[in-house]
Amino acid sequence: MIKSIRYVVSENISNIYRIFLIAKYEILAENRDSKLGILWNVLNPLIQISTYWFVFGIGIRSGKPVDGIEFLDWLLAGMAVWFFISPSIRKGVTSISSKIKVIRKMKFPVSILPTTVVVEETIIHLCMLVIIYVIFLIRGMVPSLYNFQVLYYLICGMAFSVSLAMITSVLNMFTRDVKKIVNATMRMLMYITPILWTMDKMPKNIQKIMKCNPIYYIVQGYRDSFFYHEGILSNVNEMIVFWVIITTMFIAGSTLMYKFRHRFVDMM
Repeated sequence: MIKSIRYVVSENISNIYRIFLIAKYEILAENRDSKLGILWNVLNPLIQISTYWFVFGIGIRSGKPVDGIEFLDWLLAGMAVWFFISPSIRKGVTSISSKIKVIRKMKFPVSILPTTVVVEETIIHLCMLVIIYVIFLIRGMVPSLYNFQVLYYLICGMAFSVSLAMITSVLNMFTRDVKKIVNATMRMLMYITPILWTMDKMPKNIQKIMKCNPIYYIVQGYRDSFFYHEGILSNVNEMIVFWVIITTMFIAGSTLMYKFRHRFVDMM
C-alpha cells in the first residue's frame, strides 16, 4: 500500500510541468475550431445554469430565497462545483483508454493522466469562479475573508476527482461498462445531491446520510464561504467523514494504478 502511494505521488510530482503542459494543450485543442475559444467552457455552464434557475427558481420556488440568499446566487455557487467535478469524473474514467496510443508508443507516466484531466478542468473552473464572484459582487455580496476558504474546497474537489478518476480509469480498462455506469451515476447525482434544491424538509436521518456525499460537502463549503461565513472547522464531523472517504479512495486508486501499470496496453 505504501509503495503504491509513494509511486503515484512521486510520479505526479516529478511530472508536474508535463501535467500542466498537457492540460493546457487539451484546453486549446478542444476549442481550436471556435472563435470564442475557452469562453465556451464558461458560457455553456452559465447558459445551463440560467435554465435551471428559470425552472427551479422562478417556476418551482417562485423566486423565494434560500436562508436569506437569493436563489440565483445560491444556485450559482452549487452549480460552479458541479460543472467542475462532473466533467472531471466523466473525462477521468477514459483518461487512460483515450491515451492508449501514446502509452503504447513510449514509456509514459500513466498515473498522471487522471490528474491531467482534473487540472484541465480546474483551470476552466478558476476562470468560471472569477466570473461568478464578480456576479456576486455586482448583486450586492460584501467581500469577506471567508471567501478565501473556497480555495480549500477547491482542493477538496481536486482530491475527490483525482482519487475517483484513478479508480474508474483503471477499471474502465477491464470493461467499458464502467464508463456507462459512471455517466449514468453522474446524471443521477445531479438531482439527488442538494445542488438544485434544499434538504431542510427531509428527515434528520436522511440528512445525515446525504451529508456523507463528498460532493455535498464541497457544494456546501462553497456556499458557506460565499454567503453564510461558516468556518472550515465549523463542521468537523463532516470534514472527518469527507477526508476518510477521500483517503480510502486514493489508497484504492493508487493500489490499482500501481498493480496494473505495466498491463494497460495488453488490456486493450
